[in-house]
Parts: sequence; structure tokens; C-alpha cells
Amino acid sequence: MATLRAQSHSGNNDAPGSASQSGAVREVRNYRLDQRIGQDELAVMYRATHLTLDRPVLVSVLRRTDWVSSSRFQLAARLAAHLTHPNLLPVIDAGHDDRIGHYLVTPYLDTRSLQDVLAGGALDPVQALRIATQLASVLDYLHDQNVVHRDVRPANILVTPQGTAYLTNLSLAASPDTPDLSSIDDTDYRTPYTAPEQTLRTGQPTPASDLYSFGAVIYHMLSGDPPPPTGAPPSLALRDEALAAADRVIQRLMAEQPSQRYSSAGQAITALRQALRPQIDAATVDMEESRWEPIAEWLENPLETVLGGMIDADFIARSRTRADTLHRVDAVRRLLDRWSRQNWTHRPQLGRLIEPEQIVSYNLYFYELRVAYETRTAPQTRLSVHRGGALAPAREAGLWDAPVPDVPPFETCDSETIVIPGSQRVVGCPECDGAGRIVCRTCSGSGTVTRTRKVKEPGGGARTEQFAEECPTCRGYGREGCERCEGTGQLLEEKVFNWSRHARAYFNEDDLSGLHKPTLQAKALKVFDGPISLREGHWYQVAPLKEMIEEAQRNCSSDSRIIAAELTIRGVPVTEVDYRFRDQPRTLAFIGFDNTLKGDSTLYDVERLTLYAIILVMAIILVVILILR
Repeated sequence: MATLRAQSHSGNNDAPGSASQSGAVREVRNYRLDQRIGQDELAVMYRATHLTLDRPVLVSVLRRTDWVSSSRFQLAARLAAHLTHPNLLPVIDAGHDDRIGHYLVTPYLDTRSLQDVLAGGALDPVQALRIATQLASVLDYLHDQNVVHRDVRPANILVTPQGTAYLTNLSLAASPDTPDLSSIDDTDYRTPYTAPEQTLRTGQPTPASDLYSFGAVIYHMLSGDPPPPTGAPPSLALRDEALAAADRVIQRLMAEQPSQRYSSAGQAITALRQALRPQIDAATVDMEESRWEPIAEWLENPLETVLGGMIDADFIARSRTRADTLHRVDAVRRLLDRWSRQNWTHRPQLGRLIEPEQIVSYNLYFYELRVAYETRTAPQTRLSVHRGGALAPAREAGLWDAPVPDVPPFETCDSETIVIPGSQRVVGCPECDGAGRIVCRTCSGSGTVTRTRKVKEPGGGARTEQFAEECPTCRGYGREGCERCEGTGQLLEEKVFNWSRHARAYFNEDDLSGLHKPTLQAKALKVFDGPISLREGHWYQVAPLKEMIEEAQRNCSSDSRIIAAELTIRGVPVTEVDYRFRDQPRTLAFIGFDNTLKGDSTLYDVERLTLYAIILVMAIILVVILILR
């Protein structure tokens, strides 16, 4: 809910015990508050550390006590916790602490608010389109979940240095379980980005109000100025004639009547991409969209948006060039006709039979995360015989500071007992109280033991008699050496722990729905391979990576930690073609740089195969008849 921006905001309703006023509170449940970085309307934000996972997070603490603020804060936490989208800032945890009140926890990411970014002026059209595309995706997702954001504006949009955008702050959202906010004065929450029909008092919120705000944000990104509070904004064409087509898209998004706006944010982005094609072509040297089929589109994988500079540049360039080729007139038809000629089972002249309705190219990625775990059990006290010699004074090392065998991090090491340096001290033996000797256990300290022997009587009989003799253990002294300390009277007390290491691999992949997974895996090429730090926030911005990392962290315990991680990413280019065959919707895919074709039975000459099968069966029957004769 709370944004990551650090901005000054004053208010008279701060909670008396809130963290904004109580600097003494340094821990909240499992989080250590490291640094206050700012506050917004509802919350104070702290950079913090998850104590178990040793991972940086952002803790937002509610700074107001009125029921409206509390309801909005809890609404934002509840909605964000149940919604999952790569461009929606997730909530990791939320709760109530008796000392500071309500709090929620989100990932700590290297971001700036779009409001701060736009303080430097208008964005490059391609950069603005990239951000708008991500916002459109998350808005359509929210609307599909029956959630209307109602507060889409630059201050509630976070942008990473790599260009990934996050929509935040669901505190005014409308959903089936939204509390009654009708008592709130609308004027307190209206901004230049608010749709004219939007109100918190009456009426049913609709996605159209978010689309108006979406258009206002795009206008601000392309013009450098926020839209006016009332009335239509000035045409972008007055600023740059090349933006005239984009201005028409914005005008429709910001139409006075909701019914005149686009039906979805995705529909608006498709129109905006067409409007900005000259700028896209100028900015992307390996893709000339002006020469593409109107139905063709390139989808940038979120991995490339977040970690584009770390992915193999040659792979990215080749995949874009491949898409640029396949999106041009008749390229798909030529590939299909060539495939038809390769085998008699393939449907002939396939390129002429198929009428593409949409061509979409993108890259898919497979992920392998290798994690090395080190286990150090809680220290235990061990006593052993002290064989003399003074102990060098030393400060006791912490459990995770103690030196361990120098072995590669991913090498499996069986459990081994390690002594904590500086924990050794000499203590008196508890068995002998430091005397080195104890009461003889054979004679109980008397120095003699009682024996029994037989004695013959003069008359030939026999009798038994007892007599005392010197104790063979203590030789009559009544005391023996202490076995516990071997007679030294001293023991060496030290702290020890059990140490071991093991490695584990985790696998994940992008959504492969409807695609032939074995072919994708066979055609995938390595695009990244190397060690990574799981403390760096950008790895959590890619959903499949985030899922693997969080699974790896869940396998930690109070005794174990992740000490190293290595990541391998393999990528494969894909072009999907949606088409109709005999009035039925179908899809085929070209996979890999050699454009291996995968699809359904439409691609094969089923009629010819059926005819050949019938002929073969008849021939077999004829042979059997001849043999039986």
C-alpha cells in the first residue's frame, strides 16, 4: 500500500504511540527497523530487515488513528495480499503490534515514484509506452478481479531504474469487501487525474474511471505537465506534431462520457502502440514496426524489462531480428508453404489456406536456481579433560562468525562438530570438586574390602569366614583418581556446534500454456549463468524468479542460512499465430531460431492420411484372404 518515496507530510492525527513519534521501537515482530525513509498520507515508511531471512524489506506503519485511515490502511493490505500481478507491489506481511499499531510489509525495491521522475520533464515516447503497457496490464488484471483502483496517478506508480513499473496504494480501491467510504469528502481526494464522474459517496465504481486516470497519466508522461483540473488537456500536437496520433488515443481515454472511452486498458495500449510506431522504429534499430503486418506485435518479457542489461545481448538482438522478419508481409505464409513441402503428411499449400488474425512474438525463459545452505546448530556446552596450558584470552565469536572448513560453497559436507573460538574456559571438575580424587567406589573410602574364604575343620568339615584385606583399587588410601578429569581436577568448558552444508536446485519457467514444452526446452539457449545475491531487490521483480527465491528461503530454518546462490537462465524465441481454419479458431507456434513449427491436426493432411490408412487396411485384408485360400 505505502509507497517507497520519501516525502515530507505534516498531519495532526498522528497516533500517540506511532513509530513516527517513538524512535525507541526498533523491532516489529520479525523485522528490525533500520532507517526511517519518509511518510505519506497514511503511513510512516521504514527500511527494515527480515530477521529470519536477512532480507531488506519496507515496513509501513499507520500514522493515524481515525477509523477512515485505519479502514483504508487495512483495505490496502488485504487487497494487495490477495492479488498477484508482476506490476502490483505485493504485501509480504501485515499485522498489529501493541507498541506501534497497524503495519504492513512490502519488498524494498530500488524505485522512484513516477511523480518524482516526471519532475524532470516529459519522458521519451518509447519509455512512456513501456510504463503505460505495464500499467495497462495490471489495471486490466484488477478489473478482471472486480477491483477498481480509483487513485491511479504518478504518485502511486513506482518505477525502477530498469523501467519496471509498479502500481501501489489500494487504499481507495472499490471491491466487493470495501468498507463504506461514503462519509469521506470527495474534494479531499480529487486530483487532476480523477475521472469527472468518480465519487466516493454514491454510484457504482466502474473500470472506466481508472481508464480516464490512465489516460491522464499517459498525457503527463508525454507532455511533461499534469492535465488541467477541469476540461480537456491541450493537444499534444501543439508540443510535438509527431504525437498527434497519440493525442487522439488520450482524448478517447479522457472522454467526458465513460461510454466513449476504450473498453479496456489493453485496447488503449494497442492503439497507442500503433500511434507511436514511428518513434518505436526510430528507437529500436533491430525492429522496423512500420513494415510489420498491422496484426503483428512484439511482447517484451518482464525479465527483459527488469534485467535486460544482464541478459545475453546477442540473444536479445537475434530474437528481435527474427520477430522483425516474421512480422512482415507474407513471411509466415512462406514458412508454412516451405513446411508443407517437407513431408507428404503435411497439409499442402498451408500458407494459402491459413488467414492469420494475430501474430505475436516474444521470448520465453527457463530458470534454474542453485542454492547452497549452511547449517549451524545452536551452540551446546561441552566438557572435556583439560590437559594443561594457559588459554589465550580471546573474545567469543558469534555463531555465524566462527571459522569453518574452507570448502567450495556448493560442496556437500556431512555434519562436523566445530568449537567456537574464544568460548573456552577452565572450570573445576564437578565430580571431584577440583581435588582430582574421589572416594573410592570399591571400598567406599574405608581402605579395606571384606572377603570370604573356606576353612577346614579338624574333624574334616568346612566352614566359611570373612576377613578384611587392603582395597585393591585405592591400596588402602580410601580415595581413587577421578576418571572424569583424569585426576587433574580441571575440565575444559567450550561451546560447540554442528556444522554441515548441502545444495539444492529449484526450477521454474514462464507460462508455457498451449505450447509444446519439450520443443521449447530443446531449443532454449543459455542467456545468463552466474552467482547472484538474493538480497538484491531486482531478482524479486520477475515473478518466476521471485517464486523460486521465496521457496528457497522457506527451506531455511533457525539453524540454516543461504550462503550462496547461482542462477542459470535459458531463453527461446516464440512466434504465435492465431488464425481461423474452417471457421474454427486455431493457433500455431514457430519455436526457436530455426522456426520449428508446432500446432494441431490442422497442419497435417488428415484426409490423405485417412485415405492411405484405408488403402493399407484393405491391402492387409486382401493378403489375409489370399493366404486363407
